[in-house]
Amino acid sequence: MNLYLFYGDNKTIINDKIKKMIDKYNIEENNVIEYNLENNLETIIEEASMNSLFGDNKLIIIKTSFKEDIDVNKLEEYINNYNKHTYLIFVSDGKPDTRKKLYKLLSKYGNLEEIKSTDDYIKNYIKEYIKDYKIDINYFLSKVSDNLDNITNELDKLMLYKLEDKNITNKDIDDLVIYNVEEDIFSLTDSVIKKDNERTLKLYNEFINKSYEPIYIIGLLGNQFTLLFQVKKLYNMGKTNNDIATILGVHPYRVKLAIQNNYYYTEEDLIKYIHKLGVLDKNIKLGNIDKYLGLELFLINKDI
Repeated sequence: MNLYLFYGDNKTIINDKIKKMIDKYNIEENNVIEYNLENNLETIIEEASMNSLFGDNKLIIIKTSFKEDIDVNKLEEYINNYNKHTYLIFVSDGKPDTRKKLYKLLSKYGNLEEIKSTDDYIKNYIKEYIKDYKIDINYFLSKVSDNLDNITNELDKLMLYKLEDKNITNKDIDDLVIYNVEEDIFSLTDSVIKKDNERTLKLYNEFINKSYEPIYIIGLLGNQFTLLFQVKKLYNMGKTNNDIATILGVHPYRVKLAIQNNYYYTEEDLIKYIHKLGVLDKNIKLGNIDKYLGLELFLINKDI
């Protein structure tokens, strides 16, 4: 049956999965069509029923939230008489609502797969991508985020640089890979909460040495403290890691990191930090305090 449902929170990996299907079934670019399910069911069925002028395979990507008001019976009629040259792939962010008629229909006839951003998946992706190049995958991953677009861009850069000997060293990675701001801002936030001043100042100086402006760092810290507050509140309400990631629209790994250390702080602590950052940002912009001094005072938990 040429019917699939891919769901998960990593759109890049879902797109990679679809690309592999396109390659597997030799589908030409002009035979890959994308629709939103809302208000387009009849058009989708009509498109799926028609053969390509050249008799080639066709792939239709259908984005769904499982909240659309559609005639599921019409879709089932097509499925029972489907065009063998057409592949339908339903795509949903996060976990679908299993109570919906559409989900039950896809479960009955289709191939359902949750697309997860696991370490094994990413490592296998890198192995396949670099082919005959040599690289310390673990060291490389310590320098980048788990976003496949970012990983691919950095690998392209390294592979082009080492085109001759195909041996990518750790020094090459240090020299060429773009600094992973998101990971280090989490570390900086974590050290502030734990009042580890030595580590805090070390991380802060690394940001400054890489020419990041204090105002930019304050913005990143504000976003991170806000995320920690949201995660803690939802976790205390009994939500699972995946529930929280779906609700907040963030990667499950960020939620996992936040939950690992959530006993170090209270919701009140986080509100206090967010408020102080807001006051600091305002005072710097008004010229009431030097931006470097103000940020350093905040980071070592001193009154501003």
